[in-house]
Amino acid sequence: MSDLPTKRKTRDLFAGVAGRYRVSSDHADADDRRILFSKLALDPSHVVLDVATGGGHTAAAVYPNVRKVVASDLTPEMLVEARILARERKCENMDFVAADAERLPFRTASFDRVVCRIAPHHFPDVRAALSEMVRVTRPGGKVGIIDSVVPEDPALDAFLNGIEKVRDPSHVRSYRLEEWITFLKEAGLFLLHVSCAWKQHPFPEWVSRTGRPEAVQREVEEMFLTAFPRAQSFYRVRTEGGRVVSYSDEKGIFVGRKE
Repeated sequence: MSDLPTKRKTRDLFAGVAGRYRVSSDHADADDRRILFSKLALDPSHVVLDVATGGGHTAAAVYPNVRKVVASDLTPEMLVEARILARERKCENMDFVAADAERLPFRTASFDRVVCRIAPHHFPDVRAALSEMVRVTRPGGKVGIIDSVVPEDPALDAFLNGIEKVRDPSHVRSYRLEEWITFLKEAGLFLLHVSCAWKQHPFPEWVSRTGRPEAVQREVEEMFLTAFPRAQSFYRVRTEGGRVVSYSDEKGIFVGRKE
């Protein structure tokens, strides 16, 4: 039997903590988004879909550059938070749709650009989700993805994915860069851009965001504190007074054109 989290479980988990994602410093940080937008060649005529919008940060950020934005998410409570953020940012021409990334309820070739940021590691079938994103993109349109990536070193891969599964029961897998390139090409995209950017995570906010009990949060902290030296060095684990202050990981940034 598969040990993947069910979509109902994922939806229920995020329903209870949706508000934390709207105010998340990790998701509000714009550095990786700026790189993505610069490679998407956005135009005022474009209609854009933001898949798994979460708190709506990417949708709200792309809004001033295009004609219309549709924000979709599996969790209705996330869309409530995305609406609040959109109102705060005065995004007036934005639609919100409850949707499974692996079965998008949009017509083929509906969008000029499709984006998805810091979410695919939650998808049980990332290939199906990418296939859907490409399907709803018009020929010649572009798909842009940002998500956590892990290095080729199996021990470093297993370390971070192991920690994420303890912290966040909805976590499926953060993939290696090479795996992402394969997925995107198999989905029918011609790759235009591949890069990585380091992101530092303030530990107390990061570990508490998923709403896990304090005992689990402490377990995650102990995993960092007792990690093998290569992991502590690679993930830039910072400690003060025997507590974890922050760690860093890499975000893969991918842009492909639908042929």
